[in-house]
Amino acid sequence: MPTILSAAASGMMHNQSVLDVVGNNLANVNTAGFKRTRALHQGAPVPAIPPEGGRLGVAETTTDRVFLGGAPQHTDDPLHFAITDDSFFAVRDFDGAVVYSRFGGLSVDADGNVVAFGGRFLEPPVTLPAGYREPAIDQTGRITALDEAGERQEVGRLTLSRFANPQGLVQLGDGLYGETVNSGARTEGVPGADGFAAIVPGAVEGSNVDMAEEFTTMIIAQRAYQASLKSFQVGDEMLALATNLTR
Repeated sequence: MPTILSAAASGMMHNQSVLDVVGNNLANVNTAGFKRTRALHQGAPVPAIPPEGGRLGVAETTTDRVFLGGAPQHTDDPLHFAITDDSFFAVRDFDGAVVYSRFGGLSVDADGNVVAFGGRFLEPPVTLPAGYREPAIDQTGRITALDEAGERQEVGRLTLSRFANPQGLVQLGDGLYGETVNSGARTEGVPGADGFAAIVPGAVEGSNVDMAEEFTTMIIAQRAYQASLKSFQVGDEMLALATNLTR
């Protein structure tokens, strides 16, 4: 394929990916704990090959997840909390694997277990003793409940984890992330100590999608797509002209 066509086609593919990513971000603007993604490219497909080799254009698009914190959204539920730094808390997935989340919408199941979204147990697990009621979590991660005498007692503690490279975490769906070799070393601690920020009780973390930024990115990608399409059209016309000269 002539260079102008391949370069223009790669530009259209990249900007289509940008628009797909923006659409996904905007669709999740009200999803609690959602982390937006951005589409990236790294210049020409094979920089070592000179232009006459026919490899101009944009490299294959990759996505990068942005872990900036979202604004706390107050729910007034005593078991809800919002993480305010770059850490996660551990839960036990249904297959027994330890995974990580930032959505602090905790609740209590029928057996008195304090569970995360979908009924997943905390890691380490927290269970209310028989007769205990009105569980709550404070800004240091202490989970307490009223005992049979009406006194508030500590029944467990939330721990946080931080990764050297959170971009290396694998996204599992349902707001869950899995640890990988690329995520680097993991550091554990409790909110308000060990270098971790205190959590916000009675709230959940909102999406970190900035609608103004997303719409700006959408407009730029749309204009870039149009420019790439025009370049492809010009290249096609030049190729048709050259073909007709040989007839």
